[in-house]
Amino acid sequence: MKISGIDGKILFSDDSLIIRKTLEAAVKAEAYLRGADLSGADLSGANLSGADLSGAYLSGAYLSGADLEPVRKDLWTVLSAAPSEVNGLREFLLAGRIDGSTYIGECACLIGTLAKLAGVEYTKLPGLQPDPHRPAERFFMGIKLGDSPATCAVARIALGWIDEWIVAEEASKLV
Repeated sequence: MKISGIDGKILFSDDSLIIRKTLEAAVKAEAYLRGADLSGADLSGANLSGADLSGAYLSGAYLSGADLEPVRKDLWTVLSAAPSEVNGLREFLLAGRIDGSTYIGECACLIGTLAKLAGVEYTKLPGLQPDPHRPAERFFMGIKLGDSPATCAVARIALGWIDEWIVAEEASKLV
């Protein structure tokens, strides 16, 4: 596993589990990980809440057990603010039509996609304002155009959380 900077220069390379602790320390110190090559990294158990993963290469990264609960909770808050658009967001994610780096365009980030589905500008989505520091939006920065749950760990995790939210919403209607 290696971590590369934007210029492609290798900043750190290690095959041991120490990388998880190193990455956690980098996240805690608010290190700039945009564009980092984390391919094949074993990040199980890592606390990545607050990490800016935009442009990070996560192909083959093992994220099982990583502490992403704050991100999941925030995503559920976003989904609850735009429930009518959730199924459309899910379809966009499955089709690889999410680009976590932009609010506008044919393929956009979390808030941009929800706004597009609602038929409003991304700054006019009722109950939601764009916030690049929001945990769910930062997480979606790890999804680039063409990424799907089959090819991207971040998209796969996001799809799971969306599906859990849908099930919880349906269950709440039965009560």
